[in-house]
Amino acid sequence: MPVRVWPCWVFIAVAGCAGMDGRPTEAPLPLPDLPVVRPVAETEPVATPHDAADDAAIWIHPQDPSKSLVIGTDKQRGLHVYDLDGRTLQTLLDGRLNNVDIRDGFLVNGRAMALVAASNRSNQSIALYLLDPESGRLASAGDPVPTGFADPYGLCMYASPEGEYFVIVSNSDNGRFRQWRVRASGDDIIADRVREFRVGSQAEGCVADDETGALYVAEEDGGFWKYRASTDGGNVRREIDRVGGRTGLVADIEGVAIWHGREGRGFIVLSNQGANSYAVYRREGDNAFVGLFRIGDDTERDVDGVSVTDGLAVASQPLGPSYPNGVLVVQDGSNTPAGQHQNFKYVSWRDVARALGVAGED
Repeated sequence: MPVRVWPCWVFIAVAGCAGMDGRPTEAPLPLPDLPVVRPVAETEPVATPHDAADDAAIWIHPQDPSKSLVIGTDKQRGLHVYDLDGRTLQTLLDGRLNNVDIRDGFLVNGRAMALVAASNRSNQSIALYLLDPESGRLASAGDPVPTGFADPYGLCMYASPEGEYFVIVSNSDNGRFRQWRVRASGDDIIADRVREFRVGSQAEGCVADDETGALYVAEEDGGFWKYRASTDGGNVRREIDRVGGRTGLVADIEGVAIWHGREGRGFIVLSNQGANSYAVYRREGDNAFVGLFRIGDDTERDVDGVSVTDGLAVASQPLGPSYPNGVLVVQDGSNTPAGQHQNFKYVSWRDVARALGVAGED
């Protein structure tokens, strides 16, 4: 949800300002000039004008990483599938698909496919798709799954160590989340609701860590939370960071993604939409804050910078010379030159790691 909100320290020169509950919060640290990275490529603009592109997911080709794909939502009309050069390969006009996620290895009649899920605001459902690893084509996986929400909003997926697949969806207006277990029975895809929990206020961005079982949720003008992704996780959570705190988070905080390193290490990336920047945290331990960065113009490649990002995705696998340590894909809320429809930008993770001083860490 593109929103421009000035942080409270712009207006208040004393330590502290009011939080969501009226209590004073810590005065944020003064923000120096942030490190800037440049996009390597960008997708073709979505067909719909105004606020349309929103979220992305990355599929890694099992044999040839150069054939990996990016799936992006046009939340006014459906899904686009892009290659690593940003060319549109496929478009599915299936409604107002807001958020999207993907998990590999989903067995259908003994064949491993990639399962894709998207929140569909046109019919208040979860849209399910299968991606054929041989053809790279995306196809509907049967009837939509009713959410019971008036406006399904955020979405992420979780694949448990036991081999079960889950879809987690939020409602737009009250921070309520529901979780479904998804399985194949012959050619049919079956979804059973298994959990409900509340965040407190509007929340869209979420990501599950399949290896550790953590679920990270961004409450847009509140806390950045760590839950458990398992069905028995309930409402137990820990706050990692907060809008208006000392690290510089500014409402709205939006998309969340994980760069997976070895042995549980890695990094969590959060769209700090209100400040046109991105916050990075450690994946391991107590999720210590690493730093902030921005995405600026690349004049040599003629690719503009990025602002007011909604959704994002990141992959840690090497994807060729341009992305030796993986790729970060971010929605650009203000594509330029003026008048261009929104799109997605691709950034080399190597550049992000260097900018934050964590290059070589895995």
